[in-house]
Amino acid sequence: MAKSRLIKGEEERRSDVRFNCRIPMKYEKVKEEGSITVPTIIRDISSGGLSFYTFEVLKLNSLVKVSFPISSTKLISFVTKVRRIERSLEEKMGTYVVGVEIEECDEETERELVNFLSHLDIQKILDKINLKDVIDIHLVGGYPPMVKKFDKIVPIESEPLSKEVVRGLLLNLLSAHQYKVFIEEKEMNFIFPYRDTRFRVNLHFQQGNVEGTLRVIPPKIKTLKELRLPPVVEKLLNNKKGLILVAGRTGAGKTTTLASMVDYINNNRDGIIITIEDPIEYVYVNKRCIIKQREVGKDTLSFFNAAKNALRQNPDILVIGEILDADTMEVAFTTAESGTLVLASFHAPTSAYVLDRITALFPADLQQHILKRLSLTLIGVITQELIPKIDGEGSVLACEVLVVNDAMRRIIRRGDWKQIPTMLQTGRAEGMQSMEDSLKGLYEEGLISGEYLLRGGY
Repeated sequence: MAKSRLIKGEEERRSDVRFNCRIPMKYEKVKEEGSITVPTIIRDISSGGLSFYTFEVLKLNSLVKVSFPISSTKLISFVTKVRRIERSLEEKMGTYVVGVEIEECDEETERELVNFLSHLDIQKILDKINLKDVIDIHLVGGYPPMVKKFDKIVPIESEPLSKEVVRGLLLNLLSAHQYKVFIEEKEMNFIFPYRDTRFRVNLHFQQGNVEGTLRVIPPKIKTLKELRLPPVVEKLLNNKKGLILVAGRTGAGKTTTLASMVDYINNNRDGIIITIEDPIEYVYVNKRCIIKQREVGKDTLSFFNAAKNALRQNPDILVIGEILDADTMEVAFTTAESGTLVLASFHAPTSAYVLDRITALFPADLQQHILKRLSLTLIGVITQELIPKIDGEGSVLACEVLVVNDAMRRIIRRGDWKQIPTMLQTGRAEGMQSMEDSLKGLYEEGLISGEYLLRGGY
């Protein structure tokens, strides 16, 4: 077996791009009697060599044959030489990290390895994608990268990526700590910067395979007017205390609306704003407010823990990225009752459904008490949808706005949600707006097609 042409000079090797792919691997000590094949994990890899975890000391300059899968049907192997060995500081990954460089590799394996490595750089994949109007990018083993533009999913012009490539590609984005958390919890959300764009990345397992969704974060925080939110939203934000909920389905732009609300307050009043997010998507610059952004998993253990301790930081505005449970909802109530303006998002398609779901978070014997607290603290609910524009140039926001007045407080205390559609119609003078009215207005402006009037939304 000839010495591989992958071996480079020292200068080339130093500039070689290495990927933290963490692919399952096996190694075998060459030319030693009774040698055994040992399963381990690749730590990082480049066209010049790789490093891996092991529980045994390997001799410097000894030869080691390594093997790992590049697809479900293809295993590649080549001979390497041990160049370094050091103690591992990463828990549960092995006592030592062994660094090796390629010593012998046939031409076919070399081509396969170079091709495999070329797919581990996510920047090269993103460079092929026109991000205009893209909502998500989906990376799934066995398919080319897929982009979602509203209700259409379009593959980019690329060969299918194997499950092993997708795994290596996505795990390469993680730090050692993030990788440990992901393996333990099977889920991970984080921000990935790319040129002038930022992505919110969700990694997850699907039938044992690592897959990922990259959500495009708009580069600029839009104003309330640019989002086409009605003027009553500004009036709601001028309150010094109370609870404002932003609701909608997944992908409805709730985080973007919350960011716009924070930016409005930051430009128009003095105060301390504390945000609790998972992850932090928009980064604010202090203007009239001091803004403290706390990320779940990095700065705090949970939405509940951060919200519970926020009162000790004396905020004027508390922003809860998402209310997921009764404990966090309870803290939101308490904070609003104490004289703080609370902004939070909630996963629900209508105002009525929001209020019903909040009540259902609590045991039956507490629900009447919760309805009373909700009637006293809630000042508004904004429920929204993103609708594709008829000209295909982006999307436009349709929204339902429920303002809590005295009549609405009585409805909340009774839990009589069937009265909400009537309240939205009779409350137009106070700035209330139904989703139907919002869609009708967008249609009359020529912004959306008539099919959304019939569907009642997106």
